[in-house]
Amino acid sequence: MTIRLLDFGQVGSLRSLAIFHGVGYAMREDTPDTITITRPSDPFVSIGHHQDARTEVDLDYCSEAGVPVYRREIGGGAVYLDEGQTFWHTIFHQSRVPTKLADVYTRFLAGPVLALNRMGIAAVHRPVNDIQVGGRKIGGTGAATVGESMIVAGSLMFDFNYELMVRVLRVPSEKFRDKMYSTMREYLTTINRQLGDDAPSREDGVRILMECFSETLGAELVLDEPRPDELAAIAEQEERIASEDWLHLDGLPASGDMVKIAEGVKVVEGVHKAPGGLVRATVAVRDGVVDGLVLSGDFFMEPAEALGELQDALVGVRHEPDAVLGIVKEQLGDVDAPGLDAADIVAAVMAMPQE
Repeated sequence: MTIRLLDFGQVGSLRSLAIFHGVGYAMREDTPDTITITRPSDPFVSIGHHQDARTEVDLDYCSEAGVPVYRREIGGGAVYLDEGQTFWHTIFHQSRVPTKLADVYTRFLAGPVLALNRMGIAAVHRPVNDIQVGGRKIGGTGAATVGESMIVAGSLMFDFNYELMVRVLRVPSEKFRDKMYSTMREYLTTINRQLGDDAPSREDGVRILMECFSETLGAELVLDEPRPDELAAIAEQEERIASEDWLHLDGLPASGDMVKIAEGVKVVEGVHKAPGGLVRATVAVRDGVVDGLVLSGDFFMEPAEALGELQDALVGVRHEPDAVLGIVKEQLGDVDAPGLDAADIVAAVMAMPQE
């Protein structure tokens, strides 16, 4: 068994995102399973598939600073990225991976965890999708179906710009930003912080990672070149990811906790922290009935379109906990959303206070 390795080297930030999307969309059942390697040449902000850019990111600051903001098709939270990270993506056909996200992470994070240990970092996989050392996160990961492929994304995080990470996010106050910075410094680490002068070069780090992927996946990695159809798909994804329509998916504007729009009409905004991530709900309520709804957050949900289907299903339902719960349970029956259950969605939709 072999796995194809596509090493794209250092590329622009937009292309670094378009590559794994394009290779994923070009995959068919007879396409070889593939691992891609990229490193961005310029900084950018990547928001999760289910997030609202206006709510999560200080778009005015990013525009002034020349930092582009792009939406990815993988869930999770907004993150500032630059050349301090080297990205890896395992891109396998869905028919050749586990059906549950938790099992997907177990299979594909074994290689990166082993690689960090080979470098001298006592990393462990903390389910669902964290890689940690001594209780600190060392690089984020995520997974999603893209076309016929299942993509697991991660990075070798040699360096991280904590200052810019907290600056690009939209926060309620500067005091909150300062607290976020100190917390991030405490609980997020890097290869260079852990190893200092003993840290491997980027080239050696990638080599170690590929060796460990080969061991944990039981396959030889074979260096290859992208096919013409993959390059065409990458170009298509560059255009899509760069578009304002993709960044700002249709939805209700952020509204505050509760705003009365007209007689019998109000907009309610709820936020709920679930084990699987933050859930935000902006709900238009007319005469006690859900008239429109946008759900967003840094959670993971497969298939991704299930979130939109849930939103559609809730329109016309009484804005009452039991009525909402019944629809949410029905819609989430076959949906895989680690750390997220029906009660979490209801809490956000109903803007319930959280302990």
